[in-house]
Amino acid sequence: MQNPAPRPRFFVSAFLAPAFFAVGLFACSDDDPEGTGGGGGSGAGETTTSGATTSSNASSTSSSSSGTGGAGGGAPEADIEIIELGMPVDLTPDGSIALIQDMASPVGDAYFFDTATKELTLETQIGDPLRTIATGLSAAGHISALHNEPVQAGIWSEAEDWRDIASPFAMGCGEDLGAGFDVSADGSAVVGLMWNGCGPEAFLWTDDGGAGEVTTLDVLGEPFEGQASGPTNRATVISDDGLVIAGFAQNGPVDRSPAIWRADGTGFMIDPTNQDAPGEVLSISTDGSIVAGIWGNAGFAFTEADGVVDLGLLPNALPGDPVYPNAIAADGGLIFGGVGNPFFTVPMAFVWSPEHGMRSLADIVTANGITVPDGLVLSNVLAASTDGSVLLGTVLDELGAQKTFVLRLPVSAYE
Repeated sequence: MQNPAPRPRFFVSAFLAPAFFAVGLFACSDDDPEGTGGGGGSGAGETTTSGATTSSNASSTSSSSSGTGGAGGGAPEADIEIIELGMPVDLTPDGSIALIQDMASPVGDAYFFDTATKELTLETQIGDPLRTIATGLSAAGHISALHNEPVQAGIWSEAEDWRDIASPFAMGCGEDLGAGFDVSADGSAVVGLMWNGCGPEAFLWTDDGGAGEVTTLDVLGEPFEGQASGPTNRATVISDDGLVIAGFAQNGPVDRSPAIWRADGTGFMIDPTNQDAPGEVLSISTDGSIVAGIWGNAGFAFTEADGVVDLGLLPNALPGDPVYPNAIAADGGLIFGGVGNPFFTVPMAFVWSPEHGMRSLADIVTANGITVPDGLVLSNVLAASTDGSVLLGTVLDELGAQKTFVLRLPVSAYE
């Protein structure tokens, strides 16, 4: 959403877990250990609870609240759905389907949730949740993942089931070979890391109709002093068009620093001179022109034209609260994520825009007539549709248990 050598059996270590896994559960960043609303209907902000439709034996209770809608009596254009599964992963670019993993399942059950019909469908199984996890979703329903045993980079589709991506290196780290972290919009490209011995290197896989082609990306940065392997590199996100990739590269005394690559394998670190604070890219815009991430505890956005922009904090956040910008929408006009440390504060979901800075997502939801069920806090946003009208994220209940929310809200609500 993570330490390469020696590697614990618990796979979600400081270099490997998807960034969203860390921020979804609000385990600190690795130095502490990403459709439209309906066109009619209206609601009074009242909450109802119902059983979500499923195609498996899994039971899921969903709470739905509708806000202001359009004329015509159709589906509301503003609503929130609470789903009793704890690991939201990603949305299709149009926001029509959400990928949600059941972390309580010993085989990693992965579901598609139809954001319009509210149908929850079991699609596949990722594997042992202590070792494997789903990471991304394409427009056509391809799933990228840390998959199989030994763990490899994998891609799933309904037509082809699981395809594990072969490593270009002769030896992995222990038994494991690699990890897939994101997939392009058309499902033809996957990015992540491959173990070159116990030195993780970033890769791009492209589908050629057969086994596919793996391109190892430029190895950026510097290893720790005395480190036997090269610097750790990880590709975490890829633009929808598959042309821009981002993540992190080890930078001397810090285990990670934000990095960007092109599909031809060339890359650069955003600021290789900064060896004071760890950082990484967590999200990318559709065309790859904008990336966002965390540096130290600060959230940032970056473009080659404007450089690094600090996203600031929510007014009620503590000065040292970490900021996780997990999703970029509306061509960079909206950035969503979470801020806070659960050990000291209540994490809160946010939206950032150049015009308004950082604002509480809960405040915007309430202002649009949607009632979040009692006892639940919108804690984080993990994914957004291309236009920002559909969001996928986490809520925390009174006991700190994590659930999933799907929010549909017109983009005008953020103006």
